[in-house]
Amino acid sequence: MTGVTLDAAWAVPGYTPADAGGQAVPLSPEAIAAGVEEPEAINKTKTLIRHDASGVITQVILDAERPMEEISAAYTTAGIDHMLYDGPVDIREAYVDVTKDPKEVLPKPEVVITGEIRPIKADGIDALHLTVQPEKFTVYVWYDNKLVHQEDVTDGGIEFAIDQVGTFRVTIVPGQPYKVGVFEVLAQ
Repeated sequence: MTGVTLDAAWAVPGYTPADAGGQAVPLSPEAIAAGVEEPEAINKTKTLIRHDASGVITQVILDAERPMEEISAAYTTAGIDHMLYDGPVDIREAYVDVTKDPKEVLPKPEVVITGEIRPIKADGIDALHLTVQPEKFTVYVWYDNKLVHQEDVTDGGIEFAIDQVGTFRVTIVPGQPYKVGVFEVLAQ
């Protein structure tokens, strides 16, 4: 086996040192970019994404014994909602927009909470007044890892007051395609 040592001159793209058996040839960046092509992926694999009719991702298959195109054809025959996608997908962070043709994988939008989230007095009178987008969601209130309150909200408004001292975790669960929103309230 023959060893090869590359010096700093070889680190410049498109440059051949004069002592390498030929004429030293500096190239412009445009010439380098025009002459370099990315190799085509030989077996470019796809991710198979199963989703429900509203676009909630229910399963992601990254690797399988059979080619993804073959599995996709079987799913199509069986009437299972799915799509093939180039790249990884985080089931918690993405959804499938089924209104587009072709369908698209998009990031889930964040819940937007407007208003000051601050410590409150545990007197049942001092209250937080918050506005949430989207307006329809279910709010869950947790204390000591136990669910203490649950309510469906349709107008985007939350009023939080309590007469119990402690830290409360508030979870906002909107419909598809939004992420779940979470914040904590300290009642003193």
